Formats: sequence, C-alpha cells, structure tokens
Amino acid sequence: MLSLRLLPLAFLLIAAPALAQAPAPVAAPPQDKPAVEEERPDFQPLRPAEPDEPAAAAPAPPQPSTPSTVAPVLPSPSPPPVVVQVPVVETVPPAAGLLPAWAMALLLVTGAMLAGLFGITAARSMRRAELAERRRATAACLAAELETRRLAFDAVPLPPNVDAGVSFVSAVISMAGIDCAFRTAQGSLFLLSPQLAAHISVHYAAVQRVADFVKGQSLAAAVRMLQANRLGGHPCPDAGAMREAHVELAAAFRGLDKVILSLNALQR
Repeated sequence: MLSLRLLPLAFLLIAAPALAQAPAPVAAPPQDKPAVEEERPDFQPLRPAEPDEPAAAAPAPPQPSTPSTVAPVLPSPSPPPVVVQVPVVETVPPAAGLLPAWAMALLLVTGAMLAGLFGITAARSMRRAELAERRRATAACLAAELETRRLAFDAVPLPPNVDAGVSFVSAVISMAGIDCAFRTAQGSLFLLSPQLAAHISVHYAAVQRVADFVKGQSLAAAVRMLQANRLGGHPCPDAGAMREAHVELAAAFRGLDKVILSLNALQR
C-alpha cells in the first residue's frame, strides 16, 4: 500500500526535468468583444481566394493580315419634313327639316331653269360676237379688193386704136383675176345686208362676163389673122367690140364707190 502511494510521487519526480524544459503556455487575452460583430458601413470583405489559373494555351499560328475594309461613309439622314397641322374646321350640318320637300323640289327646278336660261343667253351673246367679228373681217377684205379694182379700171385705156386695144384686152383680163377676197368671202356674204351682198355679187359677175367676152374677141381676131396668113401684129378685136365691152365694164363699176363706203362703215 505504501508503494502505491509513492508511485505518483516517483512519476512526478521523473517528469519534472522535462516539464521544466517545455515553454510556458501563453495566456489568451480576455475576450471582451462578442463572437459575432455587427456589419459596419466601412466594412470591406476580404477577396476570396481565386483558383489557380489554368496553364496558358499554346499560341495560335499567325493568320495572314487582311486589308482592313473601310466602312462607307453614309450621308447624314435628312431631317424629317415638318408636318404643318392644318386646323380642321368642323362644318356644322344644316338643320334638316327647315323647308318641306316640295319647296326644295321647286327651288331645284327654278335653279335649273335659271341656269339653262343664263347658258342660252351667254351662248347667243358669244355667237353674236363671233358673227360681228366675221362681218368686220369680210367687209375689210372686200373693201380693200374693190378699191383695188376701181383703181385698175381707171387705168384701162380707151379704144379704138390698135395699141389701146391690146392694152385694153390685157387690162380687162387681169382685172377680172383680182377676186381672191370675193372667193374667200362667198361663204360669209350672208353676214352683210342683202342689198349690199347683191351689189357685190353683180359687180364681180359683170366684170367676169366682160373679161370672157374680150378674151373671146381676141381669140377670134387671132383666128382671122391665121386665115389671112398675116404674120406679126397682135390679135386685137375690132373697135366696135371694144367700145361695147368698155361700156359694159363702166356699167359694172357704176355705184362701186357707195359699196366701198358701206363696207368701210361695217368695219367700225
């Protein structure tokens, strides 16, 4: 029993040198702060450890350099058109039922009759204006041509000598050919007064008849010359035929001055 009590003491004596060589344990400071602290506004968490980066891959072979393409410069888009908003005027529909149906029908018929009457009146006035313009143009042409024929008649030589006879035939035939205005105005003679149109028509017809007569007498004289084997000279009609033709020609020109005055009055 004594040996069992001394055994711990012997063990302590043996272990005392080893315990003397061991470092003294450091006492932990007192923990005044709580185990879990509250989050502060200036708290910055530590960055977690990143995994090791994989080994760098083998570099790719260099590719042939290609010419860089320059993008085309697009024109700046035009500003959108300014849309002007037109104020919409709302039309108020007329109140229905102001007039009865028969009154509306009567107004429509009356309006149609008045429109037709005004249209007919306007058409007639335009027609009268057109006819008046044509009348003035016809009168101006005939007056100028008749004045020319009157001056030509004053220059016609008087028979019966031979030289005068030849000139008389040529003058009468040439004067009868001055009728361009009369041929043009034949379709407009109804615009003149009946008496004036009759005088003009008779004058042209008489001068043409005298010209045909003188031409026939000259042709007869040329045939007689051929029958008599006469060479040279002019185929002049005899003195009696020329005097008769001159008298008829003077009758055709009698009163032509009054006709010209009437035509000049129509031009105003």
